[in-house]
Amino acid sequence: MTAPAAAPQKGAIYDLGYARYAGERRPPSTLWRAIMRQQLAHSWKTVWRFKLPLFAAIVTTIVCGVVMYFKQSDVMREFQRAGAPVSWLDGIVVYGYEVYRISAFMVTMTIAAPLVARDEQTGAFTFYFARPVRARDYVIGKLAAVAILMGAIFIAGPFLLAVYRMALARDLGELSELWPWVPRSLVIGGLATAAYTALPLAISSLANRRTLALGLWAAYYIVGVSMVAAIGVAAWAPLMAIDPAQAVKTLVVELFDLQVARGNHMPPLWAAIASLVAQSAVAVVILFQRVRAQSLGSVGGAS
Repeated sequence: MTAPAAAPQKGAIYDLGYARYAGERRPPSTLWRAIMRQQLAHSWKTVWRFKLPLFAAIVTTIVCGVVMYFKQSDVMREFQRAGAPVSWLDGIVVYGYEVYRISAFMVTMTIAAPLVARDEQTGAFTFYFARPVRARDYVIGKLAAVAILMGAIFIAGPFLLAVYRMALARDLGELSELWPWVPRSLVIGGLATAAYTALPLAISSLANRRTLALGLWAAYYIVGVSMVAAIGVAAWAPLMAIDPAQAVKTLVVELFDLQVARGNHMPPLWAAIASLVAQSAVAVVILFQRVRAQSLGSVGGAS
């Protein structure tokens, strides 16, 4: 007689401390804000990513402000009466923007250019799009974060200088001549911020490795557009505006009407504006299309 078969064991469920989420539930349309905040927090870590370029921009703003103060002082006016060559001080805004541009390029190399490529290389796209994150949430969040960082350099510093320059006005007549500096500084800063935000992110989305993205961006910014701009010097001046740095300098010289800084080889104002707007728009389209392709290829991806 055989022994009766043992009763099948039943699975046991143990309470591991799970608790139902009882926090605030936000609509999916706000996901880009979480991505933006995460990117800003990541960018603030270590000295080299953003703190050093920001420090350089702050020092530039202070130095330009000090020069403006002494330019308005009685001592400087005495030098002008004596015939001293101080007209170059009228171009202090241009030289300030040159340093702002260098600081912005540092941010593109430490944050913007490797950003999307690093997410692809590390598999972060799978993490993003396995959740209810859409491609546009990712793109808007990253663009907003980098734009805030670039705006702290290209918008905040020049805006403060414009306001400070107005505060140094000696009378209402001079104040009426200087007040356009404020909206002009915002226009220049906005266009520069858009270009230096969208372009490196778009190029980063074309690469699948961080080092490759850095190489592509450096080749585009240092070699590619410079060669096209050099052709524009000999063939067609508006072609020079393909260089974002040259386009920003043209905006500064033309909008502030700085004759002392106007060179022989500069693109026209319309070409500088058109170049920055067109390049920024094309870059955003490329970025969105590349990220959307990644999202559709990920588990749970959504458009």
